[in-house]
Amino acid sequence: MTQATTTGYDPRTYKPLTFHDAVRRFSTGDDTPRDFLERCLATIAEREPVVQAFAHLNRDLARAAADASSARWAAGEPLSPIDGMPVGIKDLLETKDMPTEYGCEAFRGNFLKRDNAAVWALRQAGAVILGKTVTAELGGSHPGPTTNPFDARRSPGGSSSGTAAAVAARMLPAGLGTQVGGSIIRPAGYCGNVALKPTQGGINRGERQVTSMSTHGVHAGCIEDMWQVAIEIARRAGGDRGARGLEGPSTTPEPVKPERLIVLETQGWAELDDASKEGFSAILDQLRGLGIELLSRQDDPLVESLEGAIGNAREVCNAITGWENRWATRNLVDQHPDGVSERAKAVLEAAEAMTVDDYRALLFGF
Repeated sequence: MTQATTTGYDPRTYKPLTFHDAVRRFSTGDDTPRDFLERCLATIAEREPVVQAFAHLNRDLARAAADASSARWAAGEPLSPIDGMPVGIKDLLETKDMPTEYGCEAFRGNFLKRDNAAVWALRQAGAVILGKTVTAELGGSHPGPTTNPFDARRSPGGSSSGTAAAVAARMLPAGLGTQVGGSIIRPAGYCGNVALKPTQGGINRGERQVTSMSTHGVHAGCIEDMWQVAIEIARRAGGDRGARGLEGPSTTPEPVKPERLIVLETQGWAELDDASKEGFSAILDQLRGLGIELLSRQDDPLVESLEGAIGNAREVCNAITGWENRWATRNLVDQHPDGVSERAKAVLEAAEAMTVDDYRALLFGF
């Protein structure tokens, strides 16, 4: 058996790949971004045949970018604290030096040779764009080939599956994902990563703003790298049009202990297995032990009301997104009927059965 099928996740022993601590060695000459990149490439060569996190890799251009970064660090002139960081980009976001195929056979070979706003910002900060990471088809629910790095029989989560798996497998210190319903935080949970799904519009989505609930976010092996990638993008590209964008300190914010937290048993709670519920209960006990007040629906009628209001959130989210993407998907199916999954066609059929009033009711509740 390969390592990917036998290595389980244990938070007491697992050590993610991190970048923020390597920059100290860049400054002294004890390490370089090129050497850091080569270690990532060695891990990719070892793990990728089973994990299958990447849709594309651009080793030559990544090495050239890492060499340029090494020269900047040697001269004491890095562009940012993430100068030289190898980063993966979910294959929904355009990149000028690699195809963007959206995990969809109909887009095989699609190469527009332009950068998404967040990708542009990463390059401006000196990051090394190493590869495009696997996405579920069109960012939906039809999965790609990626496996969970800790057990190849299990899912890495979707739709940012490749980004999550690449970070968890120590192939990369960080990568970009996107989320509508749970496509950043779900694979982060499945793969044991640190991830940020910022406030809507916090990170400029560029051409991806057609889907109203979509959000860009960061996967990383540690909080420091996660924050640094997010804030470096926001400082250069801002947020979505009409939004202030993510704001905060130039380095990782100081932790703040909450006084009170709300515990929601939302739509998926009834589907959760007993072992996961027990693990979650243990975390809640730890929080109580730290003096944090926890409120559930049994404690407060407002929490109960909130749970009721979002009880069908999954269906609402899927229907809104299906409606907003229906014209693009219809054109795609008409042009490439064999290049789109049956699952995506079923979503399209449901969206085309909706009316404008249906969409308005989903948005505003009436």
